[in-house]
Amino acid sequence: MPRTPSKTTTQRGLGWQHQQDAARLLRQHVDGTLCWWCGLPMFKAPRLVNNWDSKQLGADHSKARAFGGTRADRLLHGNCNSQRGDGMRDHERPAILGVHPSQWTATLALTDHPADADTTNYAMDW
Repeated sequence: MPRTPSKTTTQRGLGWQHQQDAARLLRQHVDGTLCWWCGLPMFKAPRLVNNWDSKQLGADHSKARAFGGTRADRLLHGNCNSQRGDGMRDHERPAILGVHPSQWTATLALTDHPADADTTNYAMDW
């Protein structure tokens, strides 16, 4: 099956305005400010190696684009911005759960499917 080409940033709604917002947020950023998602300090270039993911900071929409957000208004670590996605798990972010963001998905797997879950009503189709 042929691969569908990736959409450009503009096609994804992250065009010129988003780039301007990101540039403004980076200019105003103070190294060491804590990330809202994970609670760890954030650093901009040339100190990216000090970020837990060693990536550039990402411009985030506190009101997610999926729910009508139009302007990036804060920075998160690059991976934290990806983990946040549409914001549906904001109440389970690493800063609240007290876990390192690199362990966040593993922690959610444990809480989403507890080992002692009652399986007596599961139906099998074989």
